[in-house]
Amino acid sequence: MENQNLNEVILKSCKRIAPSWPLKNSVAVNPYLGLSEFSFNGAAKLLKERSDINMTMPLEFYLDQIKQKSILDIDIKMALDKNEAQSAEIDKFIKRAQVLSSVPETPFKFTTMVDLAEEVSSSPINELFVDLISSWASAYFDEQHALWNTTNPDEDLFISWKNEVKVDLSTDLMGIKKFRSTIKQLPDDSFEVAHIVLEKLNVPKELQEIYLHTLLLKLVGWSSFIAGKDWNNSMYGGKSTNLSSFLSVLLAWELAVYESFAEKGIEATWDISVAAYQIQTESGHYDEHLETKLILQNAYDFALQRQLVLKFKNNKGEEKTLKRPKAQAVFCIDVRSELYRRNLEKVDPEIETIGFAGFFGFSINYVPIAHKQGKNQCPVLIPTGAIVKETLADKQDLSKAEKKRTEKHQFDKNWKLFRKGAIASFGFVSPLGLSYLPKLLSDSFGWTRPTENPNTDGLEKLLKKGRDVDVSEIPLKDKINMGASALTAMGLKEQMAALIMITGHGATTVNNPHATGLDCGACGGHSGEINAMTAEKILNDPAVRLGLSEKGVSIPSDTHFVACLHDTTTDEISILGERNVPSSHVQLLKEIKNVLTNTSQAAREERALRMKIKSNDVNASVLNRSKDWSQVRPEWGLAGCNTFVVAPRYRTSGLDFQGKSFLHSYKWQTDEGFKVLEAIMTAPMVVTSWINLQYFASTADNDNLGAGNKTLHNVSGGIGVLEGSAGDLRIGLPLQSVHDGTSYQHLPQRLNVIVEAPTDAINGVLEKHESIRELCDNEWITLLALDENGTIKYRYVGKSNWEAINRETLRIKKELVEL
Repeated sequence: MENQNLNEVILKSCKRIAPSWPLKNSVAVNPYLGLSEFSFNGAAKLLKERSDINMTMPLEFYLDQIKQKSILDIDIKMALDKNEAQSAEIDKFIKRAQVLSSVPETPFKFTTMVDLAEEVSSSPINELFVDLISSWASAYFDEQHALWNTTNPDEDLFISWKNEVKVDLSTDLMGIKKFRSTIKQLPDDSFEVAHIVLEKLNVPKELQEIYLHTLLLKLVGWSSFIAGKDWNNSMYGGKSTNLSSFLSVLLAWELAVYESFAEKGIEATWDISVAAYQIQTESGHYDEHLETKLILQNAYDFALQRQLVLKFKNNKGEEKTLKRPKAQAVFCIDVRSELYRRNLEKVDPEIETIGFAGFFGFSINYVPIAHKQGKNQCPVLIPTGAIVKETLADKQDLSKAEKKRTEKHQFDKNWKLFRKGAIASFGFVSPLGLSYLPKLLSDSFGWTRPTENPNTDGLEKLLKKGRDVDVSEIPLKDKINMGASALTAMGLKEQMAALIMITGHGATTVNNPHATGLDCGACGGHSGEINAMTAEKILNDPAVRLGLSEKGVSIPSDTHFVACLHDTTTDEISILGERNVPSSHVQLLKEIKNVLTNTSQAAREERALRMKIKSNDVNASVLNRSKDWSQVRPEWGLAGCNTFVVAPRYRTSGLDFQGKSFLHSYKWQTDEGFKVLEAIMTAPMVVTSWINLQYFASTADNDNLGAGNKTLHNVSGGIGVLEGSAGDLRIGLPLQSVHDGTSYQHLPQRLNVIVEAPTDAINGVLEKHESIRELCDNEWITLLALDENGTIKYRYVGKSNWEAINRETLRIKKELVEL
């Protein structure tokens, strides 16, 4: 029973680590995912004690927001009232915060054996610990990036590491004399190793989970990557204990340094350290710096809610009379779409825009031409569905494409081997290297693209002639069900225009390891064009339409769906399915293309202000950013995201969210049984909170939960980046993705989810799904509800309770007048 309990502690510690995904599909992930059972404040205290990770900004940041009037007295009062242990005197609180801002913090954290070994030996043991494990992990998880591999990835993770240690003399050279002999004596079973180490170090039962979680946080990058491997494996039936094996690697290190420095009294130092931590935690350690920052963070979040209340209160958006729109454009809920949709509706008010998750309800596995394996074009929260294959309209071109791409891949592989060969590399960088000079110059001046478009993979000319998707492997019944579900959730059952643009999105950048992070997260970190093309193919199929009509979803005979792609870096929209548009719609499409041209221009001019583009030719400047290999900020991605609105478009039409709000179209009056609301709250709402919290973490603590300085990145194993040549795998976002060099472009504010639906219906979803309830009850996100007039009337305060905020609105207006 004791062994079983310890195994449960090990697995629980591993679940504290949020997953992350490799560079090829680096979707946004909430780095606090494993801590959602704790309140936001509780998690902040826990991470501070276990790894000195910050979930707040420095006090100076909040004091500056107060100085700039971004945080008002009413916001601070609300935060103080919420924290009953604090004095409600605002001036006194601010003065104390000012004093604390000039006083150094005294960190209180759990100390590992590696930490103590560094103290007793005066050697950089921590650095060695991280670098050696990181170097081994880069080789073990390498995705055919290295020319040769020193590890055996077919072996169990712990066994592979153990075999590596047997021949690695690094620890001996650094004075850890008993390291290798200690490791050799350990069994091959990783769980057994964990039991041995915890017993040898005499870790109290009540501290075991804390200790194990602290160890994983010492290499949070690799821990998160391995947790991501387990996440995917568990979803598709593979081995999902890699992280527990990795934890045993860390524990083995702890035991080895314990044995190696026994003569220096490390055992006594360890016992004293553990006892001191235990006493302080039992007595209730109080961190005034952190408590003050958490109150100010709450005030900062209340400030945003105050602004949102006023924004919606002043909006006069009303439901328009039923008139068939000229066209409808379905966009991803991505915040970059908000800016484009707003400008599109301004250019042509007769075009209706709709917000929906960017995979458009078509969860597919996409297999490109000449590939054996596909890639998942769906949110990571759900398993992939049907297989869709890339093809060409002309079958003769298809055979050419297969041959050309196969030959290209073989050539690329051989060329890589030659360039990086032990002998050939010398010849490559001298005489052969000179041949690259013209290309180097043309790339540097922006005349050419430094690398080919990965979405075309060598077939750009053939794909332009007629790229298509083969959906023949999807059964008709499944096509009908997918179509019905998508159209119902999009709210398109009531009225459909003659032309409906299914608009996926993707980004165009070069020399950017994090490029997929700018693509569509709903499409698994890929461009959304394949999902849009799949939707077009299925929804225009006469057999599917017949089946849909039997389900009560009637598509007008003159309605045609067309796939489009929004390039978020250049704000160009391509009509992917233009060749499939019937002759009856050609003139309408021509009009819409003119509208899109003007809209793209307006969108670029708006984004140019944020990107500080001062050129007279904004179009050229934006385009050049997309192919400039020295550009560290080709676009701002989702930086600034702080709001998710789930309501009919007319509630937000005309409101300027400055590209910081996710917009999901939803009308609760037509939602039978609130099934669509449930789907939105359990998928898009979770994903948007993941995005928001990833940006939050990368801003609040880029050193630990961000990717650091982009200009220092080196790709490791093809799966992630190191900052420099060593250290932990970097997760999260580069500093350049949240900061423009002068000020933050993402401000650390938790997501506000604004829903137009009865609060009882929202409560019903929360009561049904514990994980969603935890997000809201523990204040990782804030739920706000719109009333029948489109005014934000209620704030969720936990445990199915809501508070009215009308009175607060009046107080807010009064305070603004006084200012």
